[in-house]
Amino acid sequence: MESVDASLRAVDKHLKANPDDASAWNAKGVFHAQKHEFGEALRSLDRALQIAPNLASAHTNRGRVLLALGPEKANDALHSFETALKLVPDDVQILHDKASALHALGHTAEELVCVKRISEIVKNEWGVWVRIGDIELELGQFESAIKSYDTALELKNDLVPAYVRRAIAFGMLKRFKEAIKSAETATKLDPENAEAWLIRGDVYLKDGRNNSAMKALKKASELDPEDAAVENTMGMVAYRDGKLQDAVKHLRRAIIRKKEYPTALRNLGLVLMELEDWAEAAKTLEIYASYVKDDADMHDAKATAYARLDDFCSAFESWEKARKLYKKTGNDSEAERVTVLGRVARINCNRQKKAIKEQREHEKSLRRFSDRHEMRRKKESRK
Repeated sequence: MESVDASLRAVDKHLKANPDDASAWNAKGVFHAQKHEFGEALRSLDRALQIAPNLASAHTNRGRVLLALGPEKANDALHSFETALKLVPDDVQILHDKASALHALGHTAEELVCVKRISEIVKNEWGVWVRIGDIELELGQFESAIKSYDTALELKNDLVPAYVRRAIAFGMLKRFKEAIKSAETATKLDPENAEAWLIRGDVYLKDGRNNSAMKALKKASELDPEDAAVENTMGMVAYRDGKLQDAVKHLRRAIIRKKEYPTALRNLGLVLMELEDWAEAAKTLEIYASYVKDDADMHDAKATAYARLDDFCSAFESWEKARKLYKKTGNDSEAERVTVLGRVARINCNRQKKAIKEQREHEKSLRRFSDRHEMRRKKESRK
């Protein structure tokens, strides 16, 4: 940090004699950014751009500072990078910066276009091809992702992340033999990689090789005991083996490790329903629905659990939500099915409300009678 401070003192001294040196203001901005003095950094970079609006490096550095301030500044950062690219088209480093801003904004398809442009300029950068594969995997373009990972592995054949994610892509395409081979290669290259063992266990599970899956997952758990995803997958292996109580234990552990874990909550809710633990199932699926509000199937399942508890009012509300979601996605047959169930639940709900009201009125009348009797008794006792 001392060298940065010395550099700042030197540039400040230079700017006293040369206040209109845009490059010096740009350098000052960079030095302040290195000290995480982002406000001063932006003021210096803005001054550089006032003097030299076409200084591409200042636009780029301004974008980097904005990104460092957090994702809420990503859109402004993107504007800075795009301005810089108009001045120096196809600058690889600025394209990388632009891709980072797009990633922060969640503009996945645009990020893919940007990274592919980098791959056209720098053809032998394996990291770019891994990133392309990752984006394609996220977008569900599994065949393309496999080709991108293959390209990366042709450039560098010991890339564990490429083998791991290629295994995921193969698994999504149900090409389990290739998925297993890719995952096994990853664990051989890096036996201490917990993610590789997790994915190996996952593809074994999808291929129906439950014993192999559990062995791989236990290894993953040894390497990373706090990984909630490992416990979740163990839970699904136990479920496939018909060990429902063991499945519940693993899934509960997953939720302890990661409280906001919708996948584990969903799995746990469904296993609890199979165990006919309707109260816990309804409670679990309510928590799941607080995170994932548009899962019609789970609102349907939750309604079933409430109905089995004779809580028909809650069942009606859940089936009504399911109906709207099924209708929204054009699943008319499911919408019609839950409409019928919801109608029955509503009738029972109204009956329950009426019965509760009548019970309260009866209890109230008994209290009034008791009060009158007590008052009469007190009057007679005073005579």
